[in-house]
Amino acid sequence: MRAGRAVIGERVRIGPGTVIVTDDLVLGDGAVVGGGCDLRSSRLELGPGAQVGDGSRWLVADRARLGAGTVVDAGAEVTCREFLAGDGTYVGPRLRVGAGASMEEGSVITIGDRCQIAPDVLINPTEPVVIGDEVGISAQVAIWTHGYHAGHPVRDGHAAAFAGVEVASGAWLGFRVTLLPGVRVGEGTIVAATATVTRSLPAVVLAAGVPAKVRRHLEPAAMSAEQRGEAVDVLVGGWLQRLLFKGLAVEPGPRPARWTVSQDASRWQVALHAGDGSGPGVVEVTGGERTAVFDFAEPLAVRGVLDDLGHDLRDHCRRATWLFPYSGNSRGMVPERFARLLG
Repeated sequence: MRAGRAVIGERVRIGPGTVIVTDDLVLGDGAVVGGGCDLRSSRLELGPGAQVGDGSRWLVADRARLGAGTVVDAGAEVTCREFLAGDGTYVGPRLRVGAGASMEEGSVITIGDRCQIAPDVLINPTEPVVIGDEVGISAQVAIWTHGYHAGHPVRDGHAAAFAGVEVASGAWLGFRVTLLPGVRVGEGTIVAATATVTRSLPAVVLAAGVPAKVRRHLEPAAMSAEQRGEAVDVLVGGWLQRLLFKGLAVEPGPRPARWTVSQDASRWQVALHAGDGSGPGVVEVTGGERTAVFDFAEPLAVRGVLDDLGHDLRDHCRRATWLFPYSGNSRGMVPERFARLLG
């Protein structure tokens, strides 16, 4: 480690074989840097509980920052001027930030809060790339901020493009979507798999094709309190069934909508409390003296501290598009039939 100034919190872990070169290092409580990393930045800042996966290689001239609980998984290769990610975001393995002209003045990546970014995403940051809050980016998406070929010069009438890209909050980019320089994807818009976006898209539409065109406007309608309650019943029932698959024991309690969940020496009480007609109710997960409460009314909220089972429920809810805010990312408990092969 070579750091001009270092502020390192409690329970920080840095894996073997990792190199950190920075003028200004800030590692919040519980931050994790995996093994075999090479992280270089004038200012390197990991918020509380933030994680950098094994084998990551970052060369970020001015500032690299991950917010609280944000994870950039293994094998990320990042070269740019600034790389900034908000709180509670997850970036899958093998992120690639670079792919040409990534040491330019405008090479700035800004990612918002609570985004979900799948593996093998490529971002070319010749110009700024801005990704809003709660954006979903599927696997193998490519975002380009420049396009040219020396064999097709502008002096012969060909075009060259250099322009930033923006993905507004709540947008969803499907598998292998390509965004070309200068486009903006509007808030809440869905871009279907394999589409190529050559022109900006408005908010709250479904776009598809090459080039991408608006196919229809989205008209979401919020559930009623009764419908939300029914959806929560189905959600919790599905979660309990998944716990059985994972090797946990689930036994009905003495009263309806209560269960005892156990695994080895660990034991929890789960209770689903129905709403009063104005809301869908809450789920309580109690392990020992610790209780976490999931409130399914708007806005979604978690009260208390999550343990392993609480994180499993939060991850199950996320997969069902109920995104509960919390200080870090949640991952489900590993099914026993997989875990025994990893031990």
